[in-house]
Amino acid sequence: MDISVVIATYNRASSLRITLETFRGLSVPVDTLWELLIVDNNSVDATRDVVLGFGKTADFPVRYLFEKVQGRSAALNTGIREAGGHIVAFTDDDVLLDSAWLSNVTRTFERWDCSAVAGRVVAQWNHPKPDWLDMDGHFAVTNFDLGDETQEIRVAPLGANSAFRKEMFQKYGLFRLDLGVRGGKHTITCDDTELGERLIRGGEKIVYCPHAIIYHPVDPKRTTKRFFMSWYYYNGISVTRMAGVTQGGVFWFGAPRWLYREMFTNLARWVFTWEGKRRFRHKLQTFQSIGKIVESRRLPPRIA
Repeated sequence: MDISVVIATYNRASSLRITLETFRGLSVPVDTLWELLIVDNNSVDATRDVVLGFGKTADFPVRYLFEKVQGRSAALNTGIREAGGHIVAFTDDDVLLDSAWLSNVTRTFERWDCSAVAGRVVAQWNHPKPDWLDMDGHFAVTNFDLGDETQEIRVAPLGANSAFRKEMFQKYGLFRLDLGVRGGKHTITCDDTELGERLIRGGEKIVYCPHAIIYHPVDPKRTTKRFFMSWYYYNGISVTRMAGVTQGGVFWFGAPRWLYREMFTNLARWVFTWEGKRRFRHKLQTFQSIGKIVESRRLPPRIA
């Protein structure tokens, strides 16, 4: 097997059905052997029936797996263990695949002799984009676009469109179980970022391929200011849990003093900025800082 595609899913039978249909349109070289693994993470909807029904009519191997430990990381790790390909690619259960996605991922590994490939994720708007939303640097709406040039990068791939040589998991380990969403709740993230950072620290070559495209429909529920504030708060928790808290320096109430300085700086910018988009961005940064402080107080400091 050349490549295994892994999808972790939880109670998204309707969107998963649409995603699976786009797999039928993939243009894959006839000499490329590949399989699709769908890991059901305790779904109580029709997920199992959707996968098994699709597998009966697909012209490529489709495997249904079940992971009872709740959490995206646990489900993805199950897919990695079961994958037969020497390359393991990941995508989500609510995306649309460009027909050349898989062939471009495979071609990038061949031409660049790299350890991982990061593909382009295009946000697909099926409803009006809010006037207050500036997409620059925002990942609460899933997107990943580093331009039109294939290039080596020092940025962690986005989980919705990423691929790794399987040997990387033997060398650097699997996804951390204390990171990643659980039960469909958009809370703790950074599972993909943390894995990518391990490869970067190890000096591995990661290549961005702009032609390996996945379209990610934007959920209207994720384009409210309330959702963004919640997302940034939990992102602050996530990035702090990912990195840990280093011993040394001055601590106030169990958190590094510099985090309070960061929070008050963002708060001041929020209060004294009048332009709408910039004001809201500073508000989000304030919520992110609060999340960092909350998680710092919970975590035991580690030795640098």
